[in-house]
Amino acid sequence: MNNSTIKDNLRRIRKERRITQEDMAFRLGISLTAYRDLERGNTSMVNANLIRSAQLLETSTEEIVLGYKPAQLSTRKLEEMESQYSGRISELEKEVEYLRKLVKSLEETVTTKNQVIEMLQK
Repeated sequence: MNNSTIKDNLRRIRKERRITQEDMAFRLGISLTAYRDLERGNTSMVNANLIRSAQLLETSTEEIVLGYKPAQLSTRKLEEMESQYSGRISELEKEVEYLRKLVKSLEETVTTKNQVIEMLQK
């Protein structure tokens, strides 16, 4: 992600949390001007400020950098995959059930044949 995305996410999350720029600057231990430069994208966010900002905003560094929490993406992806493959999964479950019944039938046939063989041998 580029610095523009980070600054946009930082500003969005800060506003969602109703924290002022002045508050963020104070909590980060930097000047208001320095903080505003971060949100404007005039200054690149260094790791220490990124980590501290995430802590102050009670979010993850991933959400600031990527714009979403990775778990949210995973959940969405999983739901999309389930939707996409639900028909195929249903077909395969039916096929598995059919094969189980076939195996049971074949086992019964083998048992019956073994019993006939035993009777003939006697």
